[in-house]
Amino acid sequence: MKQRLRSVLLVSAGMILGMLLTFAWHTSGSLAQSGGCQTFPQTNHKVCGKFLTYWQQHGGLTQQGYPLSEEFVETSDLNGKPYTVQYFERAVFELHPENAGTPYEVLLSQLGTYLGRSNYPQGFPANAGQLPFYEIRNGSPADMLKSYYNAINRKDYERAYSYFQGAPNPSPDVAPPYAQFVQGYADTRAVTLAVGQAVTDAGAGNVYASIPVVLTAQHTDNSTHVYAGCYFLHHVNPGISQNPLDALWSISKAQLSEVPANSSVDQLLARTCTP
Repeated sequence: MKQRLRSVLLVSAGMILGMLLTFAWHTSGSLAQSGGCQTFPQTNHKVCGKFLTYWQQHGGLTQQGYPLSEEFVETSDLNGKPYTVQYFERAVFELHPENAGTPYEVLLSQLGTYLGRSNYPQGFPANAGQLPFYEIRNGSPADMLKSYYNAINRKDYERAYSYFQGAPNPSPDVAPPYAQFVQGYADTRAVTLAVGQAVTDAGAGNVYASIPVVLTAQHTDNSTHVYAGCYFLHHVNPGISQNPLDALWSISKAQLSEVPANSSVDQLLARTCTP
């Protein structure tokens, strides 16, 4: 009798412990359920109703990621119509009432279309291997350098050269003469750009930025060379200059040197840039 009672007590204690652990996991773990919703402590947002069903049935956390917002109404840039949307780490859900009762009531917004129109206004080339045109000089310092190396990789050297401060005749300490600049890429097939955290500073109507970079250059002889260093950028505040191009980022200086191919990109990008 005592043995049976001891067993019952042990089982009961185990059940209580299991219930406590389960409760703790649901309240402080990856999600908590309440009233048809799941709340994610990681981002402090919840997913409910049809969006929750879609999230669960289409890959959940692995495919869609955590919610970044609550539901709200947003006017589509594609057709000008308002839709209830919710942003996730890897997708944006759209509710389409016109498709009620079908599997298409919740759709993913056309992020590829949005970003394609925004980043590549000239569209995408039809031929394989052709790089689409990218140019954003009034965005972030990273956008400007992406534009510069987009021009390099497209062999559009005139556009690339125009990004130097003082172009079309930049100072010799900013860039070499144009013909020498072009010749420097004669044996370069493509350059891959990696950027670190930009640091900006402002004063007297000017904005300055420094940004660490790692460049991986593929050459026509099939060799690969890695370069690391910093770019220094500048623009004036809008309205300061009569030349509108002065309000766009330009390259004022570059400090680059070759590094071993097996160097840590993360460590190189974490460097502090000093003019």
